[in-house]
Order: sequence, then C-alpha cells, then structure tokens
Amino acid sequence: MSDFGAHRRDWEALGHIDPLYAILSAPDAKHGDWDIDAFLATGERDAARVLAACDAYGLAQQRRASFELGCGVGRITRGLSPSFRRCVGVDISAAMIERARQMNADCASCEWLVNDAPDLGLFPSGEFDLVLSFIVLQHIPDRAVISSYLREMARVLAPGGAMVVQIPASMPLRQRVQWRRRAYRALRAVKVPDRALYERMNLDPIRMNWLPRRDVESAIRLGGAHVVNVQEGWLGDGSRTGREENLTYIATR
Repeated sequence: MSDFGAHRRDWEALGHIDPLYAILSAPDAKHGDWDIDAFLATGERDAARVLAACDAYGLAQQRRASFELGCGVGRITRGLSPSFRRCVGVDISAAMIERARQMNADCASCEWLVNDAPDLGLFPSGEFDLVLSFIVLQHIPDRAVISSYLREMARVLAPGGAMVVQIPASMPLRQRVQWRRRAYRALRAVKVPDRALYERMNLDPIRMNWLPRRDVESAIRLGGAHVVNVQEGWLGDGSRTGREENLTYIATR
C-alpha cells in the first residue's frame, strides 16, 4: 500500500473510532469526550478568524462559495455557512463525511464530498472565493501529495479570492521520531485491531509532516496564485504542537 493509501486507511479508521478528537485533539476530549456544542463553537471561532483575515487584506469580498480541504465532520465549513451561499467540505474519509452530513443536516448551503484522490479533479478552476485547509496537510505522509494539493487549491481559487492554508515549515529531528505512530504501524502489521491500539494501548497512526516555506510558495505559484502574507501559528496565534515552525499562508490570484 502506498503512503497515501495508508494515510487514507488510517483516517478512515479514526473516523469510526474517535472522529472529533482526530480532528481537534484537545487533551481532555479523547475517546469520545468532546462536548458537541463546544466542538462546533471552535469551528465558529476559526471561521470568524479566517473571515477577519480575508477582510484585513481585502480578499474574498464576493462570498459565493467556500471550499475546505480535509473538513472532517465539518466544524469550520459549518461556521462559514452563514457567510457564503455555498460551502463545500471534502475529506478522504467516507466515515468523516457521513458524520458531517449527520451533524450538519440543518445547514442547507453545505455540501459534503469524499475526495480520496491526491488532487481536486472534481472541481473546475476558479470556482471558490475562499479555499481553506487547517491542521490537514501536516498529516499527509507524502510531500509530493502535499504540493499537489497546494497547487490544486490555488487552481480552484477564484480571482480576488483568498486561500488560507496552515502547515509546518520545519520540524526538529527529535519531533520527527513519532514513536507512537511507529508502534501503531508495527502492531497493526501483525493484525492487532485499530480500536485496540487506540483505546487500550493509547497509540494512534497520525503523523506530523512539514513542507519548507519556499516549497509551499512555489506550489501555490504553480497553481496560479501568490502569497500575500505569512503568519506564525494559525493566523498569527503562534500555535504549534512541539518545536516545529508552524505557518499560515494567505494567498490570492
């Protein structure tokens, strides 16, 4: 199985076992302990921050359609729905998308689609006024796939729109070891069930990856857009999980 195929399988397993924690790993919310209202409120806050960044740079003033890569169960796409006529969320996991449809049945403007390819061939160029990805690309094991998604996100961005994407730019060697993920893969290779690894042994398959800033900006340019601002953490909050250099890129075309 390819690295991307293994990643897709891992995400599908987590979509069944503990989807909310897999999306947003709050310390006290593992094993299904996320309060749904509190979880959705984080999406509203993140959506508001994204829209504030758009306004700060005069981008995405036409709010016809938004797009989120790696939407999970839809917390941010749902938060954007009052501001856009159409909101599309895609994920590689069918389990996540099914949960998104269930949790957001009241959001008529939202569409939830499985996109399990390393591109966005489902969508024509220039379709979306806002293109977003948060804590998603960093979990993809193959940098070529990360670059492909960045090019594709730029391609589907409408002129004058905003592309807001977060990914670490570097990571210290010690943080790259990721022993829990390695142990998970080794034990799963000998047929230990995913649920037992996660719930009983406290292991998970999530990996952390990064892409240097120059490579991110190059991929965005190849997709036809250009970066207008780079901020530390998630839209300037300085957040990170360890000692990685975590960056958010704001781009337009």
